[in-house]
Amino acid sequence: MNITDIKGQRNRKHRFSIYIDGKYKFSLDYDTLVRSDLYIGSEIDDASIERLELKDEYARARDYLYSLLSYRDRSEYEARKRLLEKGFNRTVVEEVIEHFKKSGTIDDRRFATAWLDSVLKNRPLGRMRAEYELRAKKVDEKIINEVCEKLLGLEKEAEIARRVCEKRMLILKEYPSEVAKQRLWRYLKNRGFSFDIIQELMKECFCDHIE
Repeated sequence: MNITDIKGQRNRKHRFSIYIDGKYKFSLDYDTLVRSDLYIGSEIDDASIERLELKDEYARARDYLYSLLSYRDRSEYEARKRLLEKGFNRTVVEEVIEHFKKSGTIDDRRFATAWLDSVLKNRPLGRMRAEYELRAKKVDEKIINEVCEKLLGLEKEAEIARRVCEKRMLILKEYPSEVAKQRLWRYLKNRGFSFDIIQELMKECFCDHIE
């Protein structure tokens, strides 16, 4: 088989259509085309076309992930999920993910640290809730423990819980004591604070023992 024409695509300036024996066969991005050293008159076989298409798909997956990361950092799981949802070949996806991990562009420890730091500033929560949400993002358990211990240790969690409790009590002060107890307990539990911290705050707020 011979390449009979190479044409730039009108609506996609960085992609080129490759024609074989007078008929459109496949397309490549500019970088892949240049590296492949293809030209009109080149001989090419099916195996070579398959290799070129995988290289091209790798480049497209790489560029798509760069675009995603330009908006915000992503966990390895999130990056993989988005690439697969976009329809990229699983083997290509794993190669791209591995490349980004080796370069440090994807780093779950950095991601988890930045994520938790942002959440604590905008949506205070307890360690159990933070761990739950990071697990949902498929961050490694060891990383979760390290990051939570650093940013949300016992003293820090108690401090955050106290601030949350004080704000909530301003809303609950007009409610009957029993109703306020139930609502505060449920609110703090849903925020993911530890049982011991909630117990202590309930005692302070209502001056009695909470079973």
